[in-house]
Amino acid sequence: MRKKRHSVLKWSLTIAILTCIIMFGNPIEVEHVNAENQQKMISYQMKEKPIAQQEPTLTHENVVSLTNTFMDILVQDVDNDYRVIGFQTKDELLGAFEQVTTKEVAQDYVEFYYLEESDGMYILPTETPPWFIEENDYDMIPVDASTVKVIQENTTELYGDYKVEFEFTYDNGWKITDVNYHQFYV
Repeated sequence: MRKKRHSVLKWSLTIAILTCIIMFGNPIEVEHVNAENQQKMISYQMKEKPIAQQEPTLTHENVVSLTNTFMDILVQDVDNDYRVIGFQTKDELLGAFEQVTTKEVAQDYVEFYYLEESDGMYILPTETPPWFIEENDYDMIPVDASTVKVIQENTTELYGDYKVEFEFTYDNGWKITDVNYHQFYV
């Protein structure tokens, strides 16, 4: 008898929890962006707390502009000895990144790709990192009222299959606030 009562209680609790999730869960939009014609296909997932509508909305144009500008700043013009022409120090270069990203995000790239010497700053002659490809589809996932995660899976000859995740945050303008890579090994 006690076992049966325990079983009924367990099932009742499970049904009550599922009912609460269904009734009180709020959907968040996950936008799949078709880069070719910039159409958005929206799917829904359940989320516990409501997310306020973002103002303004992160657009395809914002994503392309910020990722392209980031890469334009990263890849500086150099002379025949790979000495950077436009900047003398890493701090100057980090200042240029402030228009599109945080210092923390830019710092990792500047430390990897640049060497500061007494006669100027030099770029490491190597390939750029795996990056956003404007022509490829991607997903836009709202994180909170001012943050959107952009996730894109790409295949290139140099890097093979990889996924890049960008976090964009709005604070008087959109900026890249995090970048992560995931390499797929076959």
